[in-house]
Parts: sequence; structure tokens; C-alpha cells
Amino acid sequence: MEGIEIKIVCWEDGCRVEKELDKTDRWTLHTAVELQVTLPWANNVMIRLKQEPHALNASRMGVGACLWEGELFLAAYLATLPVHRFIGARVIELGSGPGLIGLMLAKLGAKVIITDIQKVLSLAEHNVKLNGLLVEQRRGAVSGYAEVQELEWGKEGYEQVVSSLASAPVDWVLAADCCYIDNEGESPSTEHFIRTCHGLCGESTRCLVSFELRSNQVKSVFLKEAARAFSRVERIPSKSLPKGCQIDHIELYDLQGKRDLMDRT
Repeated sequence: MEGIEIKIVCWEDGCRVEKELDKTDRWTLHTAVELQVTLPWANNVMIRLKQEPHALNASRMGVGACLWEGELFLAAYLATLPVHRFIGARVIELGSGPGLIGLMLAKLGAKVIITDIQKVLSLAEHNVKLNGLLVEQRRGAVSGYAEVQELEWGKEGYEQVVSSLASAPVDWVLAADCCYIDNEGESPSTEHFIRTCHGLCGESTRCLVSFELRSNQVKSVFLKEAARAFSRVERIPSKSLPKGCQIDHIELYDLQGKRDLMDRT
């Protein structure tokens, strides 16, 4: 992906090195202990991120330890939209990892709740503070902020967490690379993920989901479950993004129009 300005700090041969990337790729992103991401299409908003590349192992923090290209793709799309859409908007980011999406929109004036599983929350909390986006760090009626909360779909009691988050109207539900395939070739979390999106959405909520195309099975299950939960499941064409971000191995979907989940036909 090109056009997004990214500076990284990494370690090479025991030395701390700073680099400016011409384009992104997963392997380079995941060497970085620190990132500075600037999106020129959204008033040059800049986000600083700490990462934990040595914690990518599932027994430690897992995939939430680092930024993935699916989140950059979604960020690039959001950055092309009129900024006024986010001022005062209530936003929930799902499976946030380091929290790029939520932090970006908070800097643009949104009231954001960044969510992930428990062992990722300390990283997200660090990045909220690093970017000066704690509620107590913000001033003014149009200042956005970010809060962090645990939400693990599929975990016992997660429906109650979703219901609590949806007790006030939600304007945007945003998620990148939240569906996966297990060792048996199944996509076990996808139904609960879609139920989470469904539970958070109201009549006017816009739900955007992006993911890298790693598995046709994941895409198939996602589209099947999304069609059961929403009347409109529309892929946003990559041409809607800035030219350097128009890539084919990441897809972005817009989910709207809640169905009654009791109707499983």
C-alpha cells in the first residue's frame, strides 16, 4: 500500500533504527516496536502506535500485538470521507489490536470505544494515552476521545457486553481482520463476530468490515452470516480508496439494515 506516510522504529543487529516506508507490507510492519502513521487525506492526522512484535505468538498477546494491512486499508477509506461525519460521532472499534482506527477517528472528533480481548487491552490503553486521547486529556466541545473496553465475541456473557455498549446509539462499528480460520479449516468465531456487529448496530449505524483474503472459507462464512444478519451486504470497491491503496488482496464490506436473527432463512 502506498500514499500512507509511515515511519517505524525497529531493531536491527542490536541497534535501534528509524525508517520511513515507501510502501507497506506485513513483514516490515511487524518488525516495528513503534509506528507513526500519517493519513494525508484526513487533514494529515498523525497517529503514534506502540507494538509488541515479540508477542505475536498466540500464547502471549497474539495477532493483536501488531498492526495489519487490513486496518490500514480501512483507515485509508475512512480518511477519504468528510471529516464532519466523525465530529461527535459514537464509534466502536472491534478487535482493535494497537488501535489505529479508533485513535484516528478520536483525533478527528469522534467519541470512541476501542475493544479487544483482555490481553491486548494494555497495549491499546498505552496508545490512547500516547496520543493524548484520554477523556481527561481532551478539552473543548468538539474534542474526540477514546476509551478501552474488553469485548471477546464467543466468550460467555459477551452478549451482555454488546447490549451495554449499544445502550446508547452507535454511529459507526468498525473492524479489520477480525475473522480467522482454525487448524481444522473452519471459521469458528465468524458467527459470533457478526452477531456482535448486529447487536451494536441501530437503524442508522454504519458497519464497515475489512479483511485480507487469506482464506476463501473465511470469506464464504462471513458473507453467509452477514447476509443472515443484514439486508444489505455491499462490497466497497477498492477504487473508492486513494490510488496507492487500491489493492485486490483486501476487501471492505458495508453492512446495513438489521434483520431479525430469529429468522435464519
